[in-house]
Amino acid sequence: MLGWNRGSSVSASPSPSSRYRNIYKSRNGNQRKMKLEHMSVTPKAITRGDNSHIDQLLVAGPGHEAVEALQSVKHRVDRDTAVCLMTNGLGVLEEVRARVFQGTESSPSFVLGHMSHRLAFDRRTASVRELRYGMTQLTFPDSGRLGQDVEKTESRIDFVRTIEGVKDLNSSLTPFDKWLRFKLPSVILDSVVEPVCVLMEIPYAGLQRNPAARRMMQRLLAEIVSVVDNMPEIEGSAAIRDFIRGNRIQQYIYSRIMARRAASSDLARQIQNGLPTDIDYLNGFFIRRGHQLGIQTPTNLMIRDMIKAKHSLAIERLNSYIPVEETSVPSHLSFRYRTLPPNSRGNRLV
Repeated sequence: MLGWNRGSSVSASPSPSSRYRNIYKSRNGNQRKMKLEHMSVTPKAITRGDNSHIDQLLVAGPGHEAVEALQSVKHRVDRDTAVCLMTNGLGVLEEVRARVFQGTESSPSFVLGHMSHRLAFDRRTASVRELRYGMTQLTFPDSGRLGQDVEKTESRIDFVRTIEGVKDLNSSLTPFDKWLRFKLPSVILDSVVEPVCVLMEIPYAGLQRNPAARRMMQRLLAEIVSVVDNMPEIEGSAAIRDFIRGNRIQQYIYSRIMARRAASSDLARQIQNGLPTDIDYLNGFFIRRGHQLGIQTPTNLMIRDMIKAKHSLAIERLNSYIPVEETSVPSHLSFRYRTLPPNSRGNRLV
């Protein structure tokens, strides 16, 4: 979560005074290379003791962390603050408004964002690395009501200009339906493919060889398409219609499955380690919207409940473990359990 006020400056290009001096980019033909140096900035958690006002706030990462993140800085934002939610899944904004700013007069204005850049955090150098160059799209979630609050509109436009000033983000402001078309493929993939991998305990490549898995994915997809096709905020959108009514969505899912092949599911790793999931912002979002629209989504409902049940079982299993601390290793097992110094490897007896 990044927050700043208008008094601070954001550099759009590398310079000696940049706060990200550990990241250098260079081009060699059509290839983009990045050099990372150690970042000597001590991590600092956002605390409630800081009462300074935040003019622009960007919240990124898993959808389930957005509410907690905004709760921690709620006292520092007001109606003059612009918040950009660049989180996973859909429906995060609705929960933030209901759980954090419900009934308050200091609710900030919101911008929705999504990026196709692939980033990774390098723990060794404490820095961010760009693995794949992409693009960033921003939108106003309530564009139909922009004229009702000119001040909020101006604060959001200023925020968009700030993000657009960072050229490496390759960002642009788009209508809501085009933004949703940009984000929908990844949301559908995580709602259709990931849960089936978890429940059937198979890698991505196994989905194509399993008829039952294919039928389950088809049912999930059919319900999701039905919900999206009836959402009033994107009624008449040619971009959404062409994507969900043709074969493009099936082709996208197939291409992503084949690209990952034998890799294990990301959702499976989260559940195995007892970590929170975004299932409520994936299948859960389409369940809620389907209920509002009078559309039944029984397969998505079953999948969501089974994922939550599997997650609960994983947490119980992890909590049942008895922590054991190793205090000594028998000498005859030292080669198996202890790492020898590098200079002694050549003297090891066979």
